[in-house]
Amino acid sequence: MQGEANKLKRKMDQATKLIDSLADNKVRWTASSQQFQEEKKRLCGDVAKASAFVSYVGPFNAEFRSLLTTDYFETDLNARKIPNTDDLKLTQFLVDEQTVGDWNMQGLPTDDLSIQNGIMVTRSARFPLMIDPQGQAISWIKNRETELESMGLIYTLQHPNLRDQLKIPMMDGLPFLIENIENEVDVMLDPLLEKQITVKGRVRLIKLGD
Repeated sequence: MQGEANKLKRKMDQATKLIDSLADNKVRWTASSQQFQEEKKRLCGDVAKASAFVSYVGPFNAEFRSLLTTDYFETDLNARKIPNTDDLKLTQFLVDEQTVGDWNMQGLPTDDLSIQNGIMVTRSARFPLMIDPQGQAISWIKNRETELESMGLIYTLQHPNLRDQLKIPMMDGLPFLIENIENEVDVMLDPLLEKQITVKGRVRLIKLGD
């Protein structure tokens, strides 16, 4: 009987310690719950701001991107009385630290502007045209998409059989890279860049050239 009493007492002591530890966290949990409720109220505005950022600021430098985000997007949301987070850290809102770490391991620079560019490349609905005088973007893409070099899927607009070469990666769902583009893009690629895909039954078709 004494052994059972001691066993019961130990269980009661453990339960008491657990309850006390949970009570200590009550204040933190309450604060976190209130913060979460506030974030939910601002979520619609934050998503609108992030969507506008990804859609429109890609061609501009860091200074003009900041100007558009704060003086235009945020001001417009406030004028419409849509709750949003002041000075929202868009890179933290749109991508997690682990993904950024992976990008850095693949060769993407760690500065905020490069992270923004990485977000636009991976989150945009359209295929990116990258102005890359230092070769940082192409190095990152090649490290990220290892099939490009291993399977010879890097082309130029001057390739004599470009249209035929693009058939295989497009049919197999593989990435390909067209480099050294200058002022104009071949009109043959317009349907691809604009994703003019037609669906016939279970087949998805896209027309290149004729």
